[in-house]
Amino acid sequence: MNLLKSLNNYSRLIYNYFFTYNIDKLTTFAQDPGKIIRILEHALFHKEFILLTYQNGKTEIGQLIKRTSAGRFVLDSYDNNIIRIIDLNDIFNVEAA
Repeated sequence: MNLLKSLNNYSRLIYNYFFTYNIDKLTTFAQDPGKIIRILEHALFHKEFILLTYQNGKTEIGQLIKRTSAGRFVLDSYDNNIIRIIDLNDIFNVEAA
């Protein structure tokens, strides 16, 4: 149980370290799909951590493993400890660190 608690604390620290925001500069506008795909391709090539914000408002941190098709990527999620396929149409905003 202590290991699970320490992993949750570790993922929370990663989130705060990489993705601290200036509240005044937050946006409510979605990013352009072309920009999202460029950021995702760059993060895949350089094995960077990304913060995904989905259309429903949920967020997720992880690394991209590979690209399966033109609009789909495989994400190794550090929040949920799972590997999932993400669709470009489900993404509202993406940031790389």
